[in-house]
Amino acid sequence: MRNATVQIPLLIILIFSFSGVAGCNPPPPRMGKIVGSSMSPTLRGTHYSVSCPGCGIQFNCDLEQADKRTTVICPNCGTHAQRDHWNLTAADPVSVVSNSEIQRWDIIAFERDRSTGSASNHELMTKRVVGLPGESIRFKNGNIIANQKLVRKPLELQKQMRVLVCDSKFQSTPSLNWILTPENNWKFANGIFQMRSPPATGQMDWFNFHYQKNYYRTDDKTADSVLEDFYGYNQSFSRKLNPMDEVFVELSTQISGGILGWRFGNQDDLYEFQIHEALSEIQIFRNRPETGPLTKLHTAVIAPALKTNMPARIEFSSFDRVLRVIVNGTELWTHRLDASSKAPQKTLLSFGGNSAAIKIERIRIWRDLYYFDTNPTQDTPNSPSMTTKAGFFVIGDNVPLSHDSRHWKRPGVAIETVKGKVFPQ
Repeated sequence: MRNATVQIPLLIILIFSFSGVAGCNPPPPRMGKIVGSSMSPTLRGTHYSVSCPGCGIQFNCDLEQADKRTTVICPNCGTHAQRDHWNLTAADPVSVVSNSEIQRWDIIAFERDRSTGSASNHELMTKRVVGLPGESIRFKNGNIIANQKLVRKPLELQKQMRVLVCDSKFQSTPSLNWILTPENNWKFANGIFQMRSPPATGQMDWFNFHYQKNYYRTDDKTADSVLEDFYGYNQSFSRKLNPMDEVFVELSTQISGGILGWRFGNQDDLYEFQIHEALSEIQIFRNRPETGPLTKLHTAVIAPALKTNMPARIEFSSFDRVLRVIVNGTELWTHRLDASSKAPQKTLLSFGGNSAAIKIERIRIWRDLYYFDTNPTQDTPNSPSMTTKAGFFVIGDNVPLSHDSRHWKRPGVAIETVKGKVFPQ
């Protein structure tokens, strides 16, 4: 079974076995496969896997939406891929495990009722729990607000749910994502970012990330400097995109002396991060963009200590209004931002250094999911509250296409209709 329309697709599982075990033993998992696209990219129905002829990255597209076009656009580099680069790919297999406590962010399978739509006995709807029974749920600048508090995802869940924006490993020179000029003293050669020459003593040279609108659009305007909640999976779905500034960045680098840095911010705040190889420490600063000197917020020792000519993995997240810095798997700093009511007008992200010995071998940038109410063209970043009463408030990870608690007259999924948690196989 497929969705009747792409505007309100219903993600379901086809269950192969409903057998149980008598006695006290828990029933075995129910095995099935995904139908539909409202939980993509986490769980996907039958879809196309596309090999980009431009950058070589593999990306996925919804079957029904891609079939409306003769080409699809690579979300990483913007290249148009014709059908000979598309491979039909089977739906994701899953298991449904019952007898487990349901928590926020779990993916659940549940029976449909009159409020969620009718279906056969072999179908279960699948969504992610974002609100617990009795909570009042609303959305603010893409985040979930439960009982007036912004809810935050654990770091590992951020990695599972994040949406790729770009990956420098699969981009050739020149890439429009990276502003590299003789003036900023950075170059990109053989897949590596490196300084052309050492900057002036006491100075750092920076290059900016520039967001590219790699999707079908009717205007020829220059891309704005703000990140948007675009899904490469949804090639043909037209809607107003939401500006956002919640990113997850991963740097694969070697720091052979000197300082490696990155900056993050929006129109109101700018944060600068400096990793000193000789000191094996990170220093964090803050100020308003294009104003006076930075104010130091924090210094942390990196342990185990950085070693010259040894790889280092640096992760940075601003998901859910919390800044996090992780170096070689160790979280060094967290900082909660104000839950501002202002939508971002700019997404500032840049990378820098003060030594020609610094090499950035790979930059990957993801974005967070952006949650909004049933009217995606609304002009306000805030939405009215919805109360789940005795049920779970659920939304699909493919937020623009999912038909879920935001649309139902009774938004809560009744506890007695839940058949278990869903896990990919």
